[in-house]
Amino acid sequence: MSSIVKTEAIVVATAKWRDSSRMVQLFTRDHGYMKVIARGAFRPKSPFRGVLETMNHIEVIAAYKDGRAFQTLTSASLINSYHRIREDLQYTAVAFSTLELVQELLPVHEPVPDFFQYTTDLLEKLDALGPDNPKLYLWHYMLQLSETLGFGWVLSHCANCKNEPAAFPLVLDMENGGCRCANCNNTFSRNAVRLNRNQWEQLSGLATATVADLQAFKPELLETIRPDLTDILLRHITYHTETRISLKSLKWYM
Repeated sequence: MSSIVKTEAIVVATAKWRDSSRMVQLFTRDHGYMKVIARGAFRPKSPFRGVLETMNHIEVIAAYKDGRAFQTLTSASLINSYHRIREDLQYTAVAFSTLELVQELLPVHEPVPDFFQYTTDLLEKLDALGPDNPKLYLWHYMLQLSETLGFGWVLSHCANCKNEPAAFPLVLDMENGGCRCANCNNTFSRNAVRLNRNQWEQLSGLATATVADLQAFKPELLETIRPDLTDILLRHITYHTETRISLKSLKWYM
């Protein structure tokens, strides 16, 4: 069945396709992750020039056919290029890392409109150059992505006794996305991830915060967690999706 679709999208990645066309991977509001072909995109007078850049927030019109691997892009217009993010390497690394996660983990053609809105909200906040440590936004994105995919973290209470932790340090369960309080975990393995009260309060709060709340957090407390919080959150995602992600953008830009 064929139809014409119009939706907002974030450009996740692009590549040359044949002589003058471009293959574009999109995260769309109404159709989830989608691959399209922009015919003639590399021609000098193409209306797609400057619009289909990675990370751009755009509005697209596409000829959509069920079961087809690549849809045909017929029109695209720019909403936001997030130019301030592109001027800072750390912000670029975080923003491109979120797109890597989308590319690897979101299923094709399954809409998640709330998560799409969250993604654009987060990019707009980054573009405002608000946080001192943009990694805080990446950690929040990974926590929200885990929740969207159905295996969110639960840190408000001990996974064993179900009570709010009163004894510290806690032991973090990276695979199951929870924690055990000191009363329920009398022995600590050598490789256990431990959280003191301040670290737990910051991490549990981050898991339930909105983008607007992030300015109130103290990333320096989360940076003291070992191993690095990015690695912990990636390990959690890998455990549940069996997809190993290295976040190349962090290596390139940070």
